Amino acid sequence: MTTSKTQGGAGASLALLLLCAANFLDAMDVSTIGVALPAIQAELGMKATSLQWAVSAYVLGYGGFLLLGGRVADVFGHRRVFLWSLAVFAAASIAGAFVNSGETLVAARLVKGIAAAFTAPAALALLLEVFGEGNRRAKALGVFASTGATGFVLGMVLGGAATVFSWRATLVMGAPVAIIALALAPFVLPADRRRTTPRPHFDWAGALTITPGLLLFVFGITNAAAEGFAAFPTWGSLVASLALIILFILVEARHEDPMVPLSIFRRAKLRHANTIAALFQGVYVGFQFIATLYYQNVLGWSAFVTGFCFAFGGVCVMFLAPRFASIAQSRGTTGLMAFGVALQAASYIFWVFALGHIDPILLVALSQIPLGIGYAMTYPSVQVAALSDVDSDKSGLASGLLFAAFQIGGGVVLAAASAIFAAAPSFGWDPYFAGICFIAILAALVTLLAALGPSTTASQSVAYQAGE
Repeated sequence: MTTSKTQGGAGASLALLLLCAANFLDAMDVSTIGVALPAIQAELGMKATSLQWAVSAYVLGYGGFLLLGGRVADVFGHRRVFLWSLAVFAAASIAGAFVNSGETLVAARLVKGIAAAFTAPAALALLLEVFGEGNRRAKALGVFASTGATGFVLGMVLGGAATVFSWRATLVMGAPVAIIALALAPFVLPADRRRTTPRPHFDWAGALTITPGLLLFVFGITNAAAEGFAAFPTWGSLVASLALIILFILVEARHEDPMVPLSIFRRAKLRHANTIAALFQGVYVGFQFIATLYYQNVLGWSAFVTGFCFAFGGVCVMFLAPRFASIAQSRGTTGLMAFGVALQAASYIFWVFALGHIDPILLVALSQIPLGIGYAMTYPSVQVAALSDVDSDKSGLASGLLFAAFQIGGGVVLAAASAIFAAAPSFGWDPYFAGICFIAILAALVTLLAALGPSTTASQSVAYQAGE
């Protein structure tokens, strides 16, 4: 049965503020450096083929270590893991200001991604401890989801603004926030509960198969966007990843206390939420990639202006996601999830047919309205659905699975969209039209998949939470 250390009043509000700040930083770093790549290339002299790893190294560490991070938090303590990983994140952020080569830049980004993989699931698990169940938890989840989504969507805006001063500012600007959170966290976050039973044996066999398996998978998918699937580093990594994941499943099926109990995948709401999270986030990342290229390469807009194009979506998520999380908690997640993805699909379809036919500023404004509202509906809905039927001792793992779905889905769809974008001219197609057409079609299919999810009422959600 789910247990919690529910807090109230100012203490709970301050705890939520700290956890949201960490979540914002983790999400922001995924996209904040993208608009600074030309400046980075000019100063460090990085080759175009290696420049993408300034972005991808963070995603590699984040996506590859999330399951390990979630399980470590459950076994060794949510607050302890949160504090240590946030400290590493702050140190790597400061180190980023002093990099002097492409290799040291990529290394700093990789360390930050690994730290975020431990911080994110621990933060979400701490939130569940502070707010328990019911409407308070739904509102807190909505705020938490909104800060994560806002961080990702506004990352490009903040990165563009920071690049006006120096591209190094995009790496270090999260450090002051992380340090302040570290100073306050021991006083406002709940202490890790004393165990009345022996600590579970850590599943080293599972960790040593799934972590490199996910790393190789994320690496292979990311490399496909640059070199294609025919390149040996791409397909070799994917084949090795598949072998390790199969070995991981065999290990977990026989382990007494597995890192990832395979029974968790029998939970319909969690399975459906993770699938939608991977696909809808992947579709959005693919759209953001192609739209950014269009705004900069075709229209000639600056990094700051390009980043600002996505600001409205971030504002929508910031203000609307908490409300939609409460609705998802009280009325069910499937319908809200499907409607949110449908709004996003409508935005992509509009972008395809309006491209080149209306003023670019009007194109941005009209496409961002349904996209921002739809994202604000979908992001908190998948979080509420994924966490509604897990007990507190599995909350870190469930959070890790959800965040991993976001990261891996983004990599897979981005690789596919990049491949279509690169191949389109050889077929006589406009690459921007072809790429967004693929995104729009996939979004329509995700809408159907979201609508076919399990239908649950609020009372059923409470039953799930109670482990009944």
